[in-house]
Amino acid sequence: MVKKAVLLFSLILSNYTLASDYSYQKIAKRYSDTALTDKKVKAAKMQGECLVGLKRLNFKRKRQFDPIAEWTNYRSISLLGQYSPCEVLLIMEIAQKQLREQK
Repeated sequence: MVKKAVLLFSLILSNYTLASDYSYQKIAKRYSDTALTDKKVKAAKMQGECLVGLKRLNFKRKRQFDPIAEWTNYRSISLLGQYSPCEVLLIMEIAQKQLREQK
């Protein structure tokens, strides 16, 4: 039983170690000559935060169905193929505001 626990722990630890080897920071260190510039890294982080903003915008009310959030969530997915996450977030914030004011 102890051997199984040690084996399981080793597998979990090795999976975590392998996963962390593929973080952006680790990859950028391995390929430092082609890593993104600080400005591009900052811009990518902003886009990531905008993706989180989209998720929060569309999933505010978890306990009840929100047709406006459902509509903007569906539209957000298609717009992400054409625009950056921050542009889509801005579009959807305005759309939700306008739709809620029309109620």
